[in-house]
Amino acid sequence: MKFKVGLTVFCLLIIFPGWVWAKKKIVRRQTSTIPLALRSDRQALEAVLGDVAKAKSVTYRLTYTADGISQGIDGTYEAASGSAQRELVFGTCSKGVCAYHQNITDMVLELRTLLLSGKTLVQKFSIKP
Repeated sequence: MKFKVGLTVFCLLIIFPGWVWAKKKIVRRQTSTIPLALRSDRQALEAVLGDVAKAKSVTYRLTYTADGISQGIDGTYEAASGSAQRELVFGTCSKGVCAYHQNITDMVLELRTLLLSGKTLVQKFSIKP
């Protein structure tokens, strides 16, 4: 009996190879995006963190490679209300004087949003310099 059922299933798979059984179609939710733009001199990334009224905080991390050396920028925005704009400079600044990194590649911005519900939303953006 088992042999007949197995043989029948095998024959059906050969005859109708396009059949696929799946539990459920996976539908990915569209996540909100944030406006990202390189500054006009291409030495900083400008990000607008909007609609943060439903969030407790937003932690951001920008990682990139400059002249073959891994670099990064970390920060947190405590979301009271409204929106906030952040300018992430590719380099170091002290007393108004900045030393900018050169030959930037592999730039990735990661946002971790802690929602009021306690859930964490993670978004990654790959950026071409």
